Amino acid sequence: MINDIAKALGVSKTTVSRALSGNGRVSDNTRERILRYTAEIGYIPNAAARNLATTKTRNIAFSMPLNRDSTRSSFFLECFFGVSKAAASAAYDMIMVGDELEQINRIIQSRKADGMVLTRNIIGDDALEKLAATGIPIVLTGITTAANITQVSYDGMGAFKDLTTRLISLWSENIGLIVTSQAFPANRARAQGFTSAFIEKGLPSPVIAWEADTEDQMYHAFHEMYDSGIRNIICGDDVVCVNLLNIIKGGGRFESKVDPGKTGHDNINIASFHDSHYLATFHPEIPVVALDPGRLGSAACKMLIGQIESSAAPTISHLDYEIRLNMLQ
Repeated sequence: MINDIAKALGVSKTTVSRALSGNGRVSDNTRERILRYTAEIGYIPNAAARNLATTKTRNIAFSMPLNRDSTRSSFFLECFFGVSKAAASAAYDMIMVGDELEQINRIIQSRKADGMVLTRNIIGDDALEKLAATGIPIVLTGITTAANITQVSYDGMGAFKDLTTRLISLWSENIGLIVTSQAFPANRARAQGFTSAFIEKGLPSPVIAWEADTEDQMYHAFHEMYDSGIRNIICGDDVVCVNLLNIIKGGGRFESKVDPGKTGHDNINIASFHDSHYLATFHPEIPVVALDPGRLGSAACKMLIGQIESSAAPTISHLDYEIRLNMLQ
């Protein structure tokens, strides 16, 4: 493989070996080019895996998306606190890293951590399998079809089906769902749970608005639903929900195409998959699936330490959730 990398980049095998090992003189630009290329093809040196198995750093890497939209959610921060507390109790330190494959590979190649908690599977099952093959213990706080990956999560599909079923009885079947990217397995699971609630009741397929990642996209999705007659909306997460609440309660921006001049929205019902302190500022409280990201992080860390210290076999676990209907009860 080193021969192939050297040929592809037009450098010597020695240069590739030095860049990957971190030993020897290699220019910063060349090292970055080699590391970037190996990350793209998913190559991690066997030596890194062997060293990880024999040398303990007492460090745990915590990987999360570091883009602006993701850091707006309290979910990842609370999850980090849970991991950090469990790690400290077991005398481990934390390293935070983004969720780009190149960044993750760099942690593994440089042998900076004994194991890693991945908070969201957006790098693909194939990449996860390659990471698992390196020998570094990995726990994913989410879902994946990749083999040999320990997973701990909330049953997003089941929770969303549960929430939707209850809201159909309380509101009506006239409910829409607004979510962010389809690239996230968690979003696809939630949408599947939402749809299955309608199927189980023998109702027509519901409306789902995807890719509501920005305020403008959220505004457009809500506008389309409102003007099509939908007055009951479930949000895929707390950030989506806060954006929607700001649109319909903030006043001034929204104006219906089918009902010009109307900006009052007392007849709109809102629910959210994930509760958070952001939603606590809105009254009355809205129906939510209540999760505890700190508990999720703590569970993930303890499972990871079990793999690091006793080579525990990969497992799949689901934590309990709670449906809170709040003011509807």
